[in-house]
Parts: sequence; structure tokens; C-alpha cells
Amino acid sequence: MTFQERLKQLRKEHGMTQVQLAEKLGVASGTVAMWETGKRSPNFEMIDNICSLFDRRIDYVMGSSDDQTPYHMSEEEETDPSLSQVEDDLTEYALKYARLDEFGRRAVEAIIRVEYERCRSDGALSPAGAYSGSIRISRIVSEE
Repeated sequence: MTFQERLKQLRKEHGMTQVQLAEKLGVASGTVAMWETGKRSPNFEMIDNICSLFDRRIDYVMGSSDDQTPYHMSEEEETDPSLSQVEDDLTEYALKYARLDEFGRRAVEAIIRVEYERCRSDGALSPAGAYSGSIRISRIVSEE
């Protein structure tokens, strides 16, 4: 799904016209129409406002995910700083993993499999639904 399609879907789900959405975002109604037809794209600050308005994460609003996780953290997430650290660590590890060669990736995967099995047999794994999330990695193509 594209951003244009997702924006239109969210607007309609919330029973808003383009004019009403424009008023809530502080832009001209023609701007919303241009976004929905793909003739223009909002800047990052406006995308953040759209995410906040519809209480959806940026990857959902941009159409790259169907995960409707709310934009705002739950009370539990806000009071548990360790979750933020885990997220930061996993993002760092994912970016490093993406840069490894095939041998390095296989080595990392082997360690994860062995440690997962050890924790499973020791009964030390967290419940399967204890965590959710997504990591999106993109390759940046430089024009040299």
C-alpha cells in the first residue's frame, strides 16, 4: 500500500473529509488532495502530525507495514526504560548484521539458534507474545 492510499484510508476510517483533515493539520484542503493523489508529499514534521492524529506508527502511515500499533507508547512501555534500550540495541545489531558478509551472517545466526535452544531447554525464554516490534533496514544508494 502507498502513503497516498493509506492516508485516504485513515481519513475515511475516521469519518473525515479532506477539508476536515486539512483543518486538523493546519494546511489547505488542496494540500491533502495533492497528498492523496501523489502529486505532493508531506514533510517529516507533517508526517509526524499525521501519525499523532491517527495514533499510528510511521511505517503504517507510510504504507510499508500493516502493523496498526499505536503511535504512542503504552503506559508500561513509558515506565520501562529497558524496553527502549533493547530497541536501541536491536537496531544497532541489525545495522551491523546487514553489513556482514555471508560467513558472518551464518555465524551470528548459529549463535542465536544455539542460545535460543539453551534458553528454551532451561525454561528461560520470555513468552512468545511478550514482545512485538519491527525493524526496517534500507540500503542507501549513493550517487558517486
